[in-house]
Amino acid sequence: MQMQLLGQPVRHISFGKGVIADISDRFVTIRFEQGDKKFLYPDAFYNFLTLKDTEKQNRINAKYNKRS
Repeated sequence: MQMQLLGQPVRHISFGKGVIADISDRFVTIRFEQGDKKFLYPDAFYNFLTLKDTEKQNRINAKYNKRS
C-alpha cells in the first residue's frame, strides 16, 4: 500500500515550510512560499526535507535505508 504524502507539511533546511504538491517514484515536488521545488525521492527526506508527521518520516527513512 502506497503511503499518502500529497498535502503533507514538510520543512526544508533552506527553504523552510512547504507542502507536498506532487510525488512520483523518483521525484517529489514541494510547494514553498517562494515557489515549487523538485527533489529526488526518497533521498531528499534523508538529506534536506523533514515531514511534520514523524511516523511517515520514519517509514520514508526505512525505505531509503533499504535502497542504500
